[in-house]
Amino acid sequence: MLSIKNIKQKSNYIWRVGATGLSFVSFGVGGVAIGGVVSPIVKLTTKNEELRKVRTQKLIKHTFKGFTNMMVKLGLMSYEVEGLEKLENSHQELIIANHPTLIDVVILIGLMDQANCVVKQALWSNPFTRGPVQGAGYILNAGSEQFIQDCVDRLSKNQAPSLVIFPEGTRTEKDKVLNEFQRGAANIALRANVPIRPVLITCSPSTLTKNEKWYHIPSEPFHVKIKVLDAFNIQDVLEDTSINPKNVRLLNHYFHQFFYQELS
Repeated sequence: MLSIKNIKQKSNYIWRVGATGLSFVSFGVGGVAIGGVVSPIVKLTTKNEELRKVRTQKLIKHTFKGFTNMMVKLGLMSYEVEGLEKLENSHQELIIANHPTLIDVVILIGLMDQANCVVKQALWSNPFTRGPVQGAGYILNAGSEQFIQDCVDRLSKNQAPSLVIFPEGTRTEKDKVLNEFQRGAANIALRANVPIRPVLITCSPSTLTKNEKWYHIPSEPFHVKIKVLDAFNIQDVLEDTSINPKNVRLLNHYFHQFFYQELS
């Protein structure tokens, strides 16, 4: 026979599975609404393309912030941020972060005043996310030289919003500290020559990692901690900052080792 404690625990778990499902449904509906209704209105009322991107990015920021707060109020998660002011005041920086859970980017973008973001093909073509990411002018990671140049061009504009990128390219595999880093972030850093700001993200207990279904939730609410570190320049890391495959490889190795040591 189940004890009262076990019954309460099971009821709480069922509630949180349902609330998690509701959260992701609302996220999808919100994406469709932004792409199908709000973005066309912004496009019709704003002739300037850059201003349209700014307004859409601001809209996404507030939507993501609202989604995060909803999950907190539903008792699904909690979060804390160390160095929030560094994110809020970030402009024309390359922000590199690890990627332990599905909602990292949602929390991160929701904390920033405005941000450019790199997105993969799946989000670019997904009907729930296509409208917002294209309307905001986010950059498609097609794995090409053009993708690198698009990022550099975006960062080269005076007082441009910072660019958020996850060097792992996908969520960290369960029970791993980090995946291997792809070289896109190092390529961009060398070519753009802007300050690089590391952001460390941890999630306890682990959830929504690579290959985990949304309903595989832990037995208790998860807690996300975001630590925003000081920015540095590539000249602080490499003596030779010329653009070549060797320096890209060296910088990428430095990024990975830096994050691995900070997170271990």
